Order: sequence, then C-alpha cells, then structure tokens
Amino acid sequence: MKTLRGIAFCFIATLLSGSVLAQTYPNRPVRLIVAYATGGVSDIMGRVLAQKMSETLGQPMVVENRAGAGGMIGTDFVAKAAPDGYVIVLSSPTQMAIVPNLNKSTPYDPIKDFTPIGGIAMTPNILSINTSLPFRTLKDVVDYANANPGKLTFGSSGPGSVGHLSGEVLRIASGAQLTHVPYKSAGAAYPDMISGNISMVFDTLPSAIQHINSGKARPIALMASKRAPLLPNVPTFAEAGFPEATLHFWIGLHGPANMPQPVVQTLNEGLRKALAAPDLRERFTALGADPLAISPQELGDMTRTTLEQITKTIKTAGIKGD
Repeated sequence: MKTLRGIAFCFIATLLSGSVLAQTYPNRPVRLIVAYATGGVSDIMGRVLAQKMSETLGQPMVVENRAGAGGMIGTDFVAKAAPDGYVIVLSSPTQMAIVPNLNKSTPYDPIKDFTPIGGIAMTPNILSINTSLPFRTLKDVVDYANANPGKLTFGSSGPGSVGHLSGEVLRIASGAQLTHVPYKSAGAAYPDMISGNISMVFDTLPSAIQHINSGKARPIALMASKRAPLLPNVPTFAEAGFPEATLHFWIGLHGPANMPQPVVQTLNEGLRKALAAPDLRERFTALGADPLAISPQELGDMTRTTLEQITKTIKTAGIKGD
C-alpha cells in the first residue's frame, strides 16, 4: 500500500511540476547554441530566428556560437546541458547524421541524447556548374559523366560534407562517375569552378545563390521536394528524371534529452509564431531557405530518417571518417 501511495504521489508531483513549468517557462533568457562560427548561413538564420523568438516567447533568446569539429562541440554542449529548455541548439543533418557517422569519437547519440523541438527551414542542395560547359540539364551532366568516367569534377566543403554526399547520392542513383575534389569550405571551391579548374559544385542554396545571381555559376537542379522561390525555373532532381537522388537538408531546434513536455510545447509554439511572421519569412526566402513549421514528433521522425539515409549513403559510397 505504501508503495502504491508513493507511486501515486510521484505521478501527481510530476503532473503538478509540468503544470508549473507551463505557467512559468520561460522566466529568463534562452540560450540558442549555434555550433558554427559567426557570419555563416547557420549563424545568420539563428540570429534572425532568435530575434523573432525573443518576441514570441517574451524573454530574450541569446545566440551563442560554439564552433568546432563540424558542429560536434556546440551540439555536445547542449546534449550535456540541463533539460530545462534554457539551452537549445540549432540542429542540422551535419550534426545529427554526418558527424556521428564519420567521427568515431562523437560523444553524443543523435537520437537518444536530444529532444526534438521543431523545424526551422529547408535549405535545398543545388548543383551548379561552370558557365562555359555546354550542359543545360541534369541529364546532360549524367550522360556526359557516363560517357567520360571521372572527367567531370565536383567540389564540396570536404569529405563527408553535405556537398560530397550529394554527389555520391547522384552517383548511386544514376551511375554517373564524378570525381570529388574536397575543399576546406564550399566557398573555397567556387573560384576554382568559375575559373574552370573544376566542373561543378554541390552546395546548399543559401551559400550558392550569390554566385548564381552574379552569373558566375549556372544552376542545374535542386535536391529538394519542390522548386525554390528564388529559382522557379530550376527543376528538382526528381523533375529532372532522377527521383532517387534525394538528400534533404533541414535546420531545426533540438534540446537535451528528457525536456518536460510543457516546455517543448511552449518552444514549439513560439517557433511556429516566429516562422509565421512575414518579415522573418522574407529574410529566410532571401537566403534561399523555406520555413519549416513542423511538430516535435515530425522533427524526430525526420532526424531518424535522415540518419538512416546518410548512414546508408556513407556505407555504400565507402566514405571513411576519423
């Protein structure tokens, strides 16, 4: 009987604590960890979001950059933080799928050590090429690559990066034999592509758009479920005839594991309100990002699906990590 009373007491206490959290959270600033350096696309989007969520939550959201190890340092910091909703991370497939696959010393489990909060945006991968090349469609690229194995080269931000994986996804789906040329960053690959030293670059649209808009790079196709508002005439890989060549790059919010449900709900509601704001949507669209207002459950499902896909791609392509 005493044991039953104890269980009942704990259950009631848990319900009451959740109710109190729902009423009082947040009552101080929320720290948004961006696991990359200042000035990049993730940092810019994080700061735009934090400014708007400060309004929707009624408390400041403060961006804190903790860069290093491909996003692992900042992400691990959040995994080890108190699960009270005051330390959260701007998350992506890089942190949640690529790093855990390629770095054997990754100190966190991307599923077990985090609580999904909600989606922020989709930032599609795009294939753009040197403007002197005659190709106008993805089929042109694939046909030439198949007829001339290894002659076409593509740059990316390094082995195992999203750009590298995009090239491997296309190779697996089409058989196209492309030669990968890794750089320290995608930005460093563009001068070589523009000068003709390499043929093409796989990169996220927010990073690639400046080179496309300047006319120095020709967009071929997007790895996305739909066309981008910034480039309405550029088809998706599926529209271009390669539906199996898909790799979705999303940005979301995760917190430490075991966050109270009322806190998660409050953050998700604040995030959705922020993403609905016309000025934020305008800023995201200008960056080449599509706002992604989804539930914690949907983000959790997306994280698992992405992890499974990237794990399979890395194994199939034989990409080796540290």
